[in-house]
Amino acid sequence: MTAKYYEAIAEVPADHCLRLQLPPEIPAGPVRVAVIFEGAPSTRPSGQDIKDLLAAMPDVGKDEDFSRPRNQ
Repeated sequence: MTAKYYEAIAEVPADHCLRLQLPPEIPAGPVRVAVIFEGAPSTRPSGQDIKDLLAAMPDVGKDEDFSRPRNQ
């Protein structure tokens, strides 16, 4: 089965219940629904989130454990 894509623009009401009329070519049955929305702009410096994530990761080995031998 091949996945297909349908996109619609909607306004989320105060009660957060969204009603969406789908076109008839989308058959009745299970579907996967994704909601994509704009988050508030970050006030953190660019790249700070990934730096914090990497800094919080535990040390799991020595640098040599993650390097490949060089071909001479």
